[in-house]
Amino acid sequence: MTRTTRAQGRVRRRVALAAAVAAPAALAAPAIAAAAPAIAADAVCVRPVQDPASGRLTAPPLTITGSGFTPGAPVELRRGTRTFGGVADASGAFTAQLSVLDLLTATRAPRATPFGVVATDQAGLGVSNEIRLKAASLSFSASPRRANPSARTTFKLSGFEPDRVVYAHYRFRGRTRADVAVGRAGNPCGILTTRRKQIPVRAPARGLWTVQFDHNRRFSPRATPRIRATIRVSQVLRRR
Repeated sequence: MTRTTRAQGRVRRRVALAAAVAAPAALAAPAIAAAAPAIAADAVCVRPVQDPASGRLTAPPLTITGSGFTPGAPVELRRGTRTFGGVADASGAFTAQLSVLDLLTATRAPRATPFGVVATDQAGLGVSNEIRLKAASLSFSASPRRANPSARTTFKLSGFEPDRVVYAHYRFRGRTRADVAVGRAGNPCGILTTRRKQIPVRAPARGLWTVQFDHNRRFSPRATPRIRATIRVSQVLRRR
């Protein structure tokens, strides 16, 4: 009687143990089934990098990270008509860098160019989510292009550092004649549109003026990012 009871007790403990071991496996199954390819980027808007000495612009690489891909499988990244390759590691993750130089040099107009990136698992697991990003060139425009120096002109800039104040430094014959805060660059592409006097100097001298836009309160030839433009002030003879 006692032996039977102990035997039954052992059977019950084994059954209970088996049920406890099986339960986590059953709970883990939905998490495995829910895994899907996914990608993310290290930036929302890509802006050029400028060399302080030469002023030369370069395009920083856009880093894309992915997860949920087939381990060891090749991954194809697509940006418009351009494709880039990568390989998933043992955990199904990858890191790849994409060039956006063509987007940053496609136009001189101050603007943010939208684009998308998507990744495909070449082992057949599927296509990832599409991430929507932007690229902003370091550019400047003025409208109208010809106006009285005291006339209000619309300046538009792009590619500056987001949420930072932009200053305009007006220079004539090697000397700074005015340092003016023109506004704060927008987020995330550093775009700013402002309307103000073309030259905020009383009775500006005739000749070639230079205006530099940057983030410094005072003029510095090595400020970055920076844009320089010229304004020619000439005498206009009016007919009586």
